[in-house]
Amino acid sequence: MRVLSPRVRIAALALKTVGLVVGVLVALFALGYVYDELTFLTGAGGASVGDVLAVLAGVALVFSGGALIAQLPESLFARFRRLPHAAMRRRPVYGLGTMLSVGVGATLGSPLFILIPENILQYEFVSVLSLILATILSVAMAKVYSDMYRTSKELGLEGVGGPSFTKVAVGARSVRYFVSRLSMWISNTALAAYTKIVFLIFVLDPQYLPSILNAYGLTPFLVAVTTYTVAGTFVAWTILNILFEQRYLRILGLFQIVLTSALVVILVYHSVVLGATGAWNFSGLFGATLGPGWVSALVINTGYLYLLFFGFQEIQSLERDSIERSKVPILSWVKRGLTWERTKYLGVAMVLSVVVASLINILYGLAVYASHASLQGSAIPALFLAGSLLGPSQELLVAVAFLIATVTTFVPAFLAASRHLGSLGEDGYMPSSLANLSWVFTLVAILLLAVGNQDFLVNITDFMVLISLGIISLSAIWLRRRSGPARKTGRALPLLVGLSCFVFGGAVYFVNPSVVVFGSMAVIFGYLIFDIIELGTLGAQLFLAAFGFMSIFAMTAFRHTIYEGGILKFVGKPAGIDPSVFVIWGLLLTSTLLAINVLIDVRILRRTSLT
Repeated sequence: MRVLSPRVRIAALALKTVGLVVGVLVALFALGYVYDELTFLTGAGGASVGDVLAVLAGVALVFSGGALIAQLPESLFARFRRLPHAAMRRRPVYGLGTMLSVGVGATLGSPLFILIPENILQYEFVSVLSLILATILSVAMAKVYSDMYRTSKELGLEGVGGPSFTKVAVGARSVRYFVSRLSMWISNTALAAYTKIVFLIFVLDPQYLPSILNAYGLTPFLVAVTTYTVAGTFVAWTILNILFEQRYLRILGLFQIVLTSALVVILVYHSVVLGATGAWNFSGLFGATLGPGWVSALVINTGYLYLLFFGFQEIQSLERDSIERSKVPILSWVKRGLTWERTKYLGVAMVLSVVVASLINILYGLAVYASHASLQGSAIPALFLAGSLLGPSQELLVAVAFLIATVTTFVPAFLAASRHLGSLGEDGYMPSSLANLSWVFTLVAILLLAVGNQDFLVNITDFMVLISLGIISLSAIWLRRRSGPARKTGRALPLLVGLSCFVFGGAVYFVNPSVVVFGSMAVIFGYLIFDIIELGTLGAQLFLAAFGFMSIFAMTAFRHTIYEGGILKFVGKPAGIDPSVFVIWGLLLTSTLLAINVLIDVRILRRTSLT
């Protein structure tokens, strides 16, 4: 076998190193460009052919930059791994009680304090029906999850996270699995970004936390110290979970139980007090059902509110951290020695977390309606209602609940998003060196989304998670092919749940059409990414090089609207240069480098294969 000369090896490595630097720069620029263009197009009310082609060119530059980054040998990548203690062997410690608190805490998130007050006052009885319908759908989905997990364990296969069921059913190299995992990553990332936005509003906006503290006579200095302490604690808790999750697994589980218990108690108490201000008067609640079109409004509203219910899946994502058999709280005190297997208590925890969270959601919604208050455009309605109707003490109590809910939403959403992206690396969809950086990529995506529109994030989370859940639910039917005659799960329930997810997801179009367009594009691009990856290294580079040159031709042939704002408003704008010019030059550079890489790789393969 012929050995490559040192000169050839050095030249190839130098070129790939240059490609790495170029790839990082153009990918970051292209992400900002695509984000700006999509933000503009979703609010413009219409787009020309040139506008669409400009977005496609930006996407082509993102893909080309990513391909250049992936070309550098893995041994030369900077190792931004978690600390060694975080990579320790997993020691299962979570039982039924902890899993239930995880599910309830992840479901009772910060969106509750915003979506329910706005929705119940606008849709009235339809809102209550939507909450009930979303509860029924979530309970049915939890049952489907439980059945698939039991079947997976009987087959000796893994069952970590919902998309893993799709992988078990159709294989890791399936576009259905890839799209379900990618959609779940997008939805969790968007949820984390939404949570970050409302947290910043709460801490920095003078009418929220600073106003609450001023009501108790704190000086401006103490107010500033307190707000920064709250923000620092939030960041520190997030870092602790990211870096030391496995080392302090048991302690973090105990914290989760304490925080969730406190959140449930506060919300129930506050709901009772709030509803009492209006003597639990529900007059006019049923008015919305008398008008025409209330059935379609029910479907649309259920899709909108589903963001409040899909947190139960975090239980399944922690399967590796759960013990084989768990004591049953309360029942184990009555009947000593009573324990449940993991395949049973995980399903029970998912169902109970949905039921508990939905009862609190409905109770709080009814309490808000009974108060017959006006929100007056408040960004966090729950705090406004507590302060205006019940005084500073209740406002402070709700503020504490909001902080707890923010922690129990952001951290699980961020960790789940990182796991979904990392799982794609484990399944061979990206180099393991990039998969190790999944939490970095997720954090960057959260920061990019966090500068966007708050309502858009709510709707895109709903749409993408419903698409993913629809595919996952249908996996129960596909799993029948592998389960054999020993175990045949029913088809009716997963089919009903899966189709319902697609219907409710599509109904988001009537709330925000641009969300469905953007979400559909994300699914299509996910399919494109899957096909590119399946082409292999040489095929992917050759395809992206051709894609880049074609995008250059398309952008120069059609005019597009020049967007003056956004993330890249300082790139080229002071000199009067359209940022799309940088996209064209970036595509020319990356496509050329990819083409040269193909020639080098072909030459290396020929030299190493000849004997």
